[in-house]
Amino acid sequence: MTVHLLEPSYQASTLDRGRAEWPPHPARIFCGLVSVADPDDPVQDAALRWLEQQPPPKVRVPVRTAEADTARTAWVPTNAPTPKPGHAVLPGRTNGGKPKSWPQRTLAQPEVEFIWEAEPPIGVRAVLEVLAKAVPYIGRASGHAIVHAAVTPATGDTDGDEGWQVWAPLADDVLAAGMEALRVPYPGYLERLRAAYGQSQPAWQQARSHRYAVTGWPDPLNEEAVPGPFADLMAFAFPTGLALDPSLTMAVTGSLRVKLLELLEQAGHDVDPMVAVHGHKTPDFTGRTCAYLGLPFVGHEHADGQLRGVGVALPHDLDPAHRRAVLAVLLRAGGGLRKLSVPTRGRPVPLTYVGAAAPAVKPLQSVRPETWTRRSRGWATALPMVLDHFPKRNGREIEVSVAKSCRMAGLPEPAHIQVMRRGALLPGARDLPPSALRRKDGERPLPGRHVRLYFDQPLAGPVVLGSKKNFGLGLCLPTDPTAGETR
Repeated sequence: MTVHLLEPSYQASTLDRGRAEWPPHPARIFCGLVSVADPDDPVQDAALRWLEQQPPPKVRVPVRTAEADTARTAWVPTNAPTPKPGHAVLPGRTNGGKPKSWPQRTLAQPEVEFIWEAEPPIGVRAVLEVLAKAVPYIGRASGHAIVHAAVTPATGDTDGDEGWQVWAPLADDVLAAGMEALRVPYPGYLERLRAAYGQSQPAWQQARSHRYAVTGWPDPLNEEAVPGPFADLMAFAFPTGLALDPSLTMAVTGSLRVKLLELLEQAGHDVDPMVAVHGHKTPDFTGRTCAYLGLPFVGHEHADGQLRGVGVALPHDLDPAHRRAVLAVLLRAGGGLRKLSVPTRGRPVPLTYVGAAAPAVKPLQSVRPETWTRRSRGWATALPMVLDHFPKRNGREIEVSVAKSCRMAGLPEPAHIQVMRRGALLPGARDLPPSALRRKDGERPLPGRHVRLYFDQPLAGPVVLGSKKNFGLGLCLPTDPTAGETR
């Protein structure tokens, strides 16, 4: 079933209304067919029952899409039933006299396909073709569309068509990069929708979800990884039971940077030439600087997004003498880094170095270096990135900005970028207030976004990007199934 959108945008939101739904859920096209079918026509019912019995379909969508930076707004009729509607519930009005808004996704090509790999009987096919032509929209009622149903030969490979990607349902025991749960038809769905309509209940409450992933991503374990900009991640855990709000990230990482410089000075080192460590670049400096990280507990079903430790990421091109000095003061000299002053605490908190032999308990898992350094083709922000410049109002421009930030961070060009208008992509990850995205008063209020990145080859972490990457914002977590709890 091919959906030709009359505008190059898909207007539908996730259940929490925090972002645009993508890719479109197969349950939406089925609900559209049910909405135009005659409930008293047994022939149409038989065709819909045949469709709901089939395995979940593939979803073929354009590769180049972007979360619109500005939500769609419009005046809409109020759904509240009342025998004598007042001025606030007349068609075209909303309570409070304000238009409603919802997220939307802009598309390079205004077309979406739902592909069931089964050939219907001739009679069922004819009915589905008629019903599809009668469907007026998909997603929001303002997302006008022309829908066409057809049977095509099972030849050729549409998965690899340039400019398109295919989301395919996964078997129950299969994990894949960037999995999404999509609502799909299932046996009995038609009856549940009809019963819900009779009881004035929403259709989404009757939905069931199935795991999907983009086809064609190779197994990262069988590919050579691209080295990232960092060679080492030295991680330190807070005491058990201590967790800090992620909005304090830059205050914590700023304190970590100051502490490292103090330890170096106490050990007799001249820190002025250590540009990669203190970060104050000189005109002749062309290398990369250390990144000071707050390590949040994210990616697990019980994750709370709070910081459980800190880390120092050392770049590959760090001067060998400076690297030895940093490792010495962090791990050996004077007992290493043992305390750190953090906001909301009256006295410095103890720190414990976390190496490969650390126990794999869930909160501590977020502090283990391999959680952030394991190779993966898929990465999602655990802490929002701060854009390196203001994007234009065009919805696709923000993805261009993120791609530029990747290059500036020493990362390869992503094959695919997903940008959230608001909300996060990982369990436990949070949005941060604008005040948490600036280190100093008077700094430009650049926007922060949660993003998901896919690369053509596995990339070794840690991955951190954006204008505040050296202070921990833009830290990403691997999202391939090899990344443990992120599945």
